[in-house]
Amino acid sequence: MSLFPILIFLVPFSGALLCAMAGWWWGHAARLIALASLGLMTGLAVAAGGEVLATGTLHTHLGGWAPPLGIEFVMDPLTVLMTVLVSGSAFLLLVGLRDGTRLEVEGRETAFYALTLLLVTGMTGMVMTGDLFNMFVHLEVTSLSAYALTGAGRPGAARAGLRYLLVGSLGASLYLLGVGFVYAGTGTLNMADVAAHLTHAPPDLAVMGAALITAGLGVKMALFPLHGWMPPAYSASTTPAAAVMAALVTKVAAYALLRILFWVYGDTGFAIDLSLLLTALGWAGATAIVVGGVLAFAQNDLRRLFAYSSVSQMGLIAVGLSLANRDGLTGAILHLANDTLMKAALFLAASVLFTRFGVSRIDQLGLLRGRAPWTITVMALTGASLIGLPPLAGFFGKWYVLMGALDAERWVFVAAILAGTLITAGYVFRIMEPLLFADKTPAVSTTAPAPSSEEPPDSRSEGSPGYLAASAGFVLALILLGLLNAPVVTHFVRAALPEGF
Repeated sequence: MSLFPILIFLVPFSGALLCAMAGWWWGHAARLIALASLGLMTGLAVAAGGEVLATGTLHTHLGGWAPPLGIEFVMDPLTVLMTVLVSGSAFLLLVGLRDGTRLEVEGRETAFYALTLLLVTGMTGMVMTGDLFNMFVHLEVTSLSAYALTGAGRPGAARAGLRYLLVGSLGASLYLLGVGFVYAGTGTLNMADVAAHLTHAPPDLAVMGAALITAGLGVKMALFPLHGWMPPAYSASTTPAAAVMAALVTKVAAYALLRILFWVYGDTGFAIDLSLLLTALGWAGATAIVVGGVLAFAQNDLRRLFAYSSVSQMGLIAVGLSLANRDGLTGAILHLANDTLMKAALFLAASVLFTRFGVSRIDQLGLLRGRAPWTITVMALTGASLIGLPPLAGFFGKWYVLMGALDAERWVFVAAILAGTLITAGYVFRIMEPLLFADKTPAVSTTAPAPSSEEPPDSRSEGSPGYLAASAGFVLALILLGLLNAPVVTHFVRAALPEGF
């Protein structure tokens, strides 16, 4: 039994408690504790990855009860990839969001950092748990933290947070009801044990459980048409909160769906027929690719545009899952990682645009010409990855899903992926055109917070060293994940796929 899984889980949880306590006496302590916790967590996750590659899957059970009765944490190569992605992305975001946090979360920094660590704790539990009910517990920890982060935002944030809470509670209820059906059919909640008992479960109970779990997690991953909570939540919350949530929350929900559909139901080649459910998931994903892209193209507010872009990208992941073949699953997993990095970089840039230059809309981007070369470069490279231009990471996720759709002869899905790529190119060009080619400079926004210095806008620096380093880290990760795509797929993605895939 390895201690790595439980240590990785306890570090952000303990950090959240320390943030809440220490922040009462010294305001700066919360940030230091959050960064130390996430840095240590990332290091532990990397070390666990080395052990997984050397010895195989790690298992840890809690409370002295062995599985299937006890709660189990599991780390295989795919879990390692997700854990490093969650902890590393959260760490870089907090490093890069220092200015935005000071300006937009002034007086509430302790609560922000504590909630962010609780959010990471819940997502880490979702990634590592081997128990369906424990998944629900961590899903709720994640969701409650996200609701609080959303509600403590700009004017209108309370309404957006309430909407998120109501819709999210519906999703959690559907998930829990689905787990109830699975338990009624198999008599167990441990994922590996459920997989072993599904062949003897009443098919109606098993299929209904899978359908309800998919619907519940579909809400959490903002899968069309269950996405209505996302744009208001991301545009009304503070930019730092939106950056953390946009990069991670929906991706971890998609990962949970992947685990349940293919490591529980599909572990031995789908003992229960889920063809109708997978078809519905694929059509929802294909629709999301196109509709999410069109809605993104229609936005003027940058954060709403990025939110609808996430709806489109989550659709691509859903299509990859629905194909239920090797290439489709590979593409879905890769794009899950890609979109985490892309949205982190874009929301990080949006934070700097808002806090340093008063820019939050596309029609204001002309303000940045000649004044923010690094941020423009970050947005250009991230946009290129979002479109799917090689050798950036975004190309490979789309490529594998497209190959999976061609192999399965799902021509409508192929058309949706190609159309979505063209639409993505359209809204990326809408962003880049005023940055690179516009002749007119609009007026400075009056809705932005006060600048962090007394210098006139034209002489303000582009961002703190932390922002420059963090944004460089995300862009470098997109480049390396593209260039090193083959070993990542071989050692961390396909090495973890269930037998038969």
